[in-house]
Amino acid sequence: MPEVSFDKSRRLLCAADYAFVFNQATHKVAHRHYLVLARQSDAGRARLGLVIAKKNIRLATRRNRIKRVVRETFRLHQDTLDSLDIVFLARKGFDTLTPNLQTDLMRNAWQRLAKTQRG
Repeated sequence: MPEVSFDKSRRLLCAADYAFVFNQATHKVAHRHYLVLARQSDAGRARLGLVIAKKNIRLATRRNRIKRVVRETFRLHQDTLDSLDIVFLARKGFDTLTPNLQTDLMRNAWQRLAKTQRG
C-alpha cells in the first residue's frame, strides 16, 4: 500500500525551496481560481508548498479550509506525482467555491500534473 501521510518531509519548508519552484518551474496547471507550479527535485518524493494570500482570500477560516482541502487531496495523490516540488497558489474566488467543488478541482489538478509529468 502506498504511503499516504503528510509529514514534514512532504512539505516545502524554506524560502529557498519556494524560490527553486518559482524560478524554474517546468510544469504548470492553471485555472481561474488557482495556479499550480512544479519542478522536478532530488528529494525522492513529492513535496507541497502553499501560498494562500490574505490579499486574495480575506477570511482566515476560508484560507484554512483551502489549506485542508489542498493538503488532503495532495496526500491522496502524492504517489502519482513522483519527486516533484509543487507550489499551490490560490487566486481570488477560490474561497467562494463549495468544499466539494474545491476538492474536485484539486483532484483534477493533481491528475493533470501527473499526466504532464509523464508525457
